[in-house]
Amino acid sequence: MLKFLARTTALAAMIAVSLPAHAETLKMWGPEQITEPLVAQLWNGIKVDFEKANPGVTVEFMPPTGTISNGAVQAAIQSDAGPDVILTNSGIGRISVVKNAKQVVPLTEQYEKRGWKDEIYPWLYTELKGQFGGEIYEVPDGLDALGIWYHKDLFAQAGWKMPATWAEFETLMKAIEETGLQPIAIGPRTPGSAGHLFGNLLQSASGKEVIGKALRREIAFDDPSVAAGAVRLQKLIEAGYIKKEMAGLDLDGASRLWFNKRAAMFVAGPWFTANARKAGYDLANAGYAPMPSDIKGADIPTGGVGWSWLVPVNSKQPELAMKWIDFMLSDAVMKKRAQDPASTMIYPREIPGVEPPTPVLKDIFAAAAGGVGYNPSVYLPGPVLDTYFQVIQGLISGQIGGEDGMKQIQAKMAEAK
Repeated sequence: MLKFLARTTALAAMIAVSLPAHAETLKMWGPEQITEPLVAQLWNGIKVDFEKANPGVTVEFMPPTGTISNGAVQAAIQSDAGPDVILTNSGIGRISVVKNAKQVVPLTEQYEKRGWKDEIYPWLYTELKGQFGGEIYEVPDGLDALGIWYHKDLFAQAGWKMPATWAEFETLMKAIEETGLQPIAIGPRTPGSAGHLFGNLLQSASGKEVIGKALRREIAFDDPSVAAGAVRLQKLIEAGYIKKEMAGLDLDGASRLWFNKRAAMFVAGPWFTANARKAGYDLANAGYAPMPSDIKGADIPTGGVGWSWLVPVNSKQPELAMKWIDFMLSDAVMKKRAQDPASTMIYPREIPGVEPPTPVLKDIFAAAAGGVGYNPSVYLPGPVLDTYFQVIQGLISGQIGGEDGMKQIQAKMAEAK
């Protein structure tokens, strides 16, 4: 018995010596794309780097099964089984859901204490401060920049060029339609895809300032100055430049239409590079340009915060979660991610000297360098979003006009006060 106790004590001592004094595990909820081999390779490298920089710490990736949009993030927090830090799709509409449910901690103090306010674009910090009365609940990880993707070879063969004005853009769509190609593909059964095109049209017709005022409720959505983009979509449907049959497509279906070159253009963000890789599409043939506008300064991508870091109220390692966010905002990690073949987004600050992995991503970085406009899909209050996407579906299927559709959105905005 004494020998057994001695061996047990010795074993315990050996374990105590071999384990770090402060062994900690950080559970991280990542984006669904982390299950892809190329993306996983990048994230596993970041995990190793973080663990080296923080001896005794182990990072555990939780298998992602969804986002705030489908309720998976909320369910994970409620389960009380982790995570400690979350990377998920964001924007004020989605963040409102977890903020109002008191599921995430305010991070405003950390922006000052840890210097995060200087790690993102000044305009982005101002935007975040204005969303919840000065309190911030997210740390942007990636921005979206939605614009027109087109096939360089088809455009070169036909002598087409991306025009500078809306009238010329309509002329281009007419020319494309006459060849038998679909001018623009859209998959409105996937809400995001519907919102990407519609947000581009709203900004092109009304300008960034007007759309921003509508989102801040300073102008009604059914005001003619805002409704112009919806009327513009109605006219594109009536002209046959966007087929009514596309109302039945989702993002995958519409993407295939574009990847197979049966459609000349598609509105998407930098994340579309991942879809292209999966489809075996040659990214060197992809061109990108903001939607043309007759309004000075409106020909920029629409977008907003696409992905953010959140810290759940029941995080078991809140301080370690803050260290992880510090690490992700560092120059070394941000540059590593921006130049990696798995890179699919715009980062929350300018990163000097970065060479994007694909030409189209370089074009998107350049187009977004001066800032992006508003993609209402990520700025509208949660209760308004269903109506917003249903109106777009109705417009594309020809069941509703532009002005009536914007009245429906405005009515829902009034209810959401």
